[in-house]
Amino acid sequence: MREADARGADSDGRSLTTASRADKFRAVTEFTLYAPDHPGLFARAAGAMAAAGANIVDAKIFTTNDGMALDSFYIQDIEGKAFDKPEQLRKLNTALERALSGDLKLRSAIAPERPGLPSRTRVFKVEPRVLVDNAASNRYTVIEVNGRDRPGFLYDVTRGLYDLNLSIGSAHIATYGERAVDVFYVQDLTGMKLTDKRRLQQIEKHLLKKISPVDDKPSAKAAAKAA
Repeated sequence: MREADARGADSDGRSLTTASRADKFRAVTEFTLYAPDHPGLFARAAGAMAAAGANIVDAKIFTTNDGMALDSFYIQDIEGKAFDKPEQLRKLNTALERALSGDLKLRSAIAPERPGLPSRTRVFKVEPRVLVDNAASNRYTVIEVNGRDRPGFLYDVTRGLYDLNLSIGSAHIATYGERAVDVFYVQDLTGMKLTDKRRLQQIEKHLLKKISPVDDKPSAKAAAKAA
């Protein structure tokens, strides 16, 4: 998003401004949003993109001194191409507006699996893993989340961080085939690193629950039979 676009949004009093730019060479679309920052904004944006059929392959977060979020998402369609068709972008902007207003129930709006995806990914078993590092940064606790990529994976992780009252200062999103590797620099709501061992264990447990595939969990009937 150009600086002029941000200034125009401020002068017009718009609560949400978006811009997109397709990079055909990299087969991605850079989608930038500019909005008042608030807890859960990143999670809602990630959920809206999943609901609109966009796959996030990278993301960058920036918050201005006056409390505005300037977040850039690099997205593709289900075929791994730039997400740049007019109807795709219209659907995405609508989903984003509804998500930020609270009018869109994100978890139910995100399909469990997109057509064609299960046969390509369910054959792979990616063990969910959460790693917490307090030595990598002086200001932030670094959380790395690994799991099998699927629609809404990033939303589930960032919603989990929101549930835990964690503020995301920076995020690095990567996908390697079927594996999603997302790294977050987080603080508590007072702007401090997380050092309490019980708190760190709670974070790991909660995020693991969020990213564990539903189809990998034994059903109640199966558990009862096994017992």
